[in-house]
Amino acid sequence: MEKVKFIVGITGGSGVGKTTLIDGLNREFEGRVTTFSLDNYYKPKTEQDLDENGVINFDLPSALDLDKMKKDFDALRLGNSIEQSVYQFNNPVNGNQVNLLEPKSLLIVEGLFVMHYDFIKPLLDYSVYLSVDADLQLERRLKRDVQERNYSEEDVRYQWENHVLPCYESYVRPYKLEADLIITNNERFDENIHILTSVIHQNLD
Repeated sequence: MEKVKFIVGITGGSGVGKTTLIDGLNREFEGRVTTFSLDNYYKPKTEQDLDENGVINFDLPSALDLDKMKKDFDALRLGNSIEQSVYQFNNPVNGNQVNLLEPKSLLIVEGLFVMHYDFIKPLLDYSVYLSVDADLQLERRLKRDVQERNYSEEDVRYQWENHVLPCYESYVRPYKLEADLIITNNERFDENIHILTSVIHQNLD
């Protein structure tokens, strides 16, 4: 198995472009990247917390299966392959999908709570926080969740106001100034993206 040389954490609120950034890093470091996505560890709906209106709040750190996440993360970073079930959000037509993740020299850990969980943050070699204007975040979230995840616009707006923003302020934004690098992604990624690729090259080559 290949040895993990460098672990990069990528975080930021909903709709900031984490997936787009990772796609770019996969092109830049083709064949050398494994992506560990926290999104794939959501607990079943029956185990989720409900808000005062009986609606599931998926934006709490407790919404994810931390025991399984920690076990898989530790195995992967120590050079072992894992099988990771792909969470389908509200889109069951995709069926059950399981990915085999094999360790590569660059391990990217991405998700809302990458810097919140104490079993991940101390093990990151480098942390990146993506920042986007709030209005643009909501626009991107609406487009994604309505088109790709089969939510109604009403549901998306409810989640945004009652779950996404409050939880972002509590569990994501406080870590912004602790990140090694902040990249702004409004119309496009700012120049700091070149700092990120340079740092990765220095630690892999």
